[in-house]
Amino acid sequence: MWRSDGWGWKARIGLLVPHADICPEAELHALSPDGVSIHATRVRFGAMGKGGTLAASVGSNPLRAYLEPPLLDDAAELMAFAPVHVIALCFTNTSFLGTVDDDRALVARLQQRTGGIPVIATCLSALTALKALDARRLAFVNPPWVDASRLVGLESARTCQRF
Repeated sequence: MWRSDGWGWKARIGLLVPHADICPEAELHALSPDGVSIHATRVRFGAMGKGGTLAASVGSNPLRAYLEPPLLDDAAELMAFAPVHVIALCFTNTSFLGTVDDDRALVARLQQRTGGIPVIATCLSALTALKALDARRLAFVNPPWVDASRLVGLESARTCQRF
C-alpha cells in the first residue's frame, strides 16, 4: 500500500547479489512484512552464466575474485547512495574460503565505502542467530557447486563448530 512517506517506511534493505542470482531478492520480498522494501544491485560473478547457471564445480578462484576490490566495494558504495538502512552481502559461498574473521574484515572493508550504513553478511548473520538461539550443534553442508577438494581450506566449517 502506498504511504505518503514513501516506500520502505519501516525499513529499506539494500542487497549486493551476484549478477544473475535472483533468489535473494525473491526470498526477501516474500519474507518482508508490509513497509519493508528490498533493493538489489548486481555484482559480476565470473562462475555464473546466463540464466543463473553455474559451472558443475566452482573452485576457489572465482570465489576469491568476487571478494577482491573493486567490484563489491564499488557496488556497496553505489547502493549507499540510495536511501537504504542496511546493506546485505548475499553471497554465502565466500565464507567457505576462510575464517569468521575474514568475513568480519570483508564487512568492515565494505562498510568503509557506505558512509555509515551498516553492512551485514549471510554467514555472520546466521552465526548471530544461532548464538541467540543458544544452538549447541551445527551441521555443515557443503553446497554441491563448491568443490571442497579445490578450496584451500574449510576453516569456516571448523569455526562454525566452535562458535
